[in-house]
Amino acid sequence: MKLDPRQSHYVLQTLLARRQVVARHVRQILRDWKKEIAALRDRLARLEELGGRGAAKAGRKTVAKAAGKTAAKARAKRRLSPRVLALRRQQGRYMGLVRRLTEAEKARVRGLREKKGLPAAIRLALSLGRS
Repeated sequence: MKLDPRQSHYVLQTLLARRQVVARHVRQILRDWKKEIAALRDRLARLEELGGRGAAKAGRKTVAKAAGKTAAKARAKRRLSPRVLALRRQQGRYMGLVRRLTEAEKARVRGLREKKGLPAAIRLALSLGRS
């Protein structure tokens, strides 16, 4: 027998009203339900830890919080050096500028990047984007 949520609610309310189901039994079932969910989340967190780097980061944080742990305990966040941060910022700026250019301009900027580096390519992309 399959019931939708409305039907389930109606049946439960009717059984409670007829005193065929005791409220403490319902509370016990709900407590067990919450314990089972917590146990499943804990198991999922352990499985994701086994997955290593391939596991979903967002899922790991959500599961860790739901299991009563902080996200920091689930996985320590790796700090990036200032040099790496600067390179990533520069790369992001380059990509943001290049995406607005035509294919011919992109090829020109890409060629300059290979020859003279990222800063020169960013300057060229800026000049092409203004005109």
